[in-house]
Amino acid sequence: MTVPSSSSSTSHVKHYKPYFTPLEVERLSAKQRGKLSVSREERLRQQACGFIDAVGVRCGFPRRTIATAQTLYMRFHLFFPYKDFNYLEVSLSTLYVSSKLHDTIKKPRDIILASFPIRYPNLVRKGGIDPATAEAHGLEHERKGVLNCERLVLETMGFKFGVEVGLSGVIKIGKRLGLDKSLCQSAWQVAIDCHRTQAALSYPPHVIALGSIYTSTLLLRETTDPLEAHERSSMNASSISAAQVVRLLGNTGSWETEYSATAGDIDDIAHALIDLYTTILSLLPDLQANIHTPSPVSPIEPGTTSSQSTITSTPSPTAFPLPIYWTTQTLTELKIKLRERRPGGPPATTGWSSTPVEGAQDEEGDEAVEGMGRNDGTVRFLWDEGTVL
Repeated sequence: MTVPSSSSSTSHVKHYKPYFTPLEVERLSAKQRGKLSVSREERLRQQACGFIDAVGVRCGFPRRTIATAQTLYMRFHLFFPYKDFNYLEVSLSTLYVSSKLHDTIKKPRDIILASFPIRYPNLVRKGGIDPATAEAHGLEHERKGVLNCERLVLETMGFKFGVEVGLSGVIKIGKRLGLDKSLCQSAWQVAIDCHRTQAALSYPPHVIALGSIYTSTLLLRETTDPLEAHERSSMNASSISAAQVVRLLGNTGSWETEYSATAGDIDDIAHALIDLYTTILSLLPDLQANIHTPSPVSPIEPGTTSSQSTITSTPSPTAFPLPIYWTTQTLTELKIKLRERRPGGPPATTGWSSTPVEGAQDEEGDEAVEGMGRNDGTVRFLWDEGTVL
């Protein structure tokens, strides 16, 4: 969808920003949210992320492709309003762009066909949908819509095709920290869920990996007090290792220089993930079908077949299966405890611009959106040298 304009031809210059501060993300989101409430916006975001995940799995995309598509979807709606776009079209377009970025290319037609059994289960015959039936339900029209939306997705990323996600970093950093296999797997699952939050819009992959490791250890300890005494009879070696990670990443130290991150960064990511899990728990069972993650939940585990899924326990709508200890109440208590430990505003992060002067924030937000999606002028996208990716 291209935004029309009756103004005279103009020229715009866009400086590519790989990351936005959390304050910038909230300000741009508020502009595009319109009359939607914050909770409704979050519900739409999780619905889209779940749809992207389900279609990506049916297409056989690796996790990195799906995670990037989810981040691109959220980045898209920093620039374009929700009311002007169907989330299905944007989701399919971000999947298509992400498949190009990661060299896991599929044609738009194939991606759309993979989505049909999810959207139209009544049309499934013998495990699939006949192409003729798909054509009758607007396959060609949707293909053109996806290609039109692709240009807008590329504009939001400044046509910058270098991309990386924080999933592989979890394993590398986990090994470097000396974590066992079980803890690394849990952190990897949390990193998958992290790409359902807006944290990936503000932090580079290695910080996402560290934040996922920290959050997974907090949740595995099953206590709302991060500073609680570690000597508990039920703890095994893995739990003790989790407690050590909480002590390390939850406090400032030399590790911040070693990993080019701050304890404040890690804390912000933990809050974003806790908010995600709280939201999902509060919306169950309504959203369970929409936001379920059917993809592998460990780096080496294959996708679950339909016959396998019928014999598993109650499915988790997230990649990381929350221990039964965690409820909306206990997660809120944990969030409060973390806030008490680390009060204050957002920390400075590599890749962010310096804090803007008062009064210039609205102008910066308007400038970021100005000229996007228009055909009435020229837009030049500039990549600053030395930008951290």
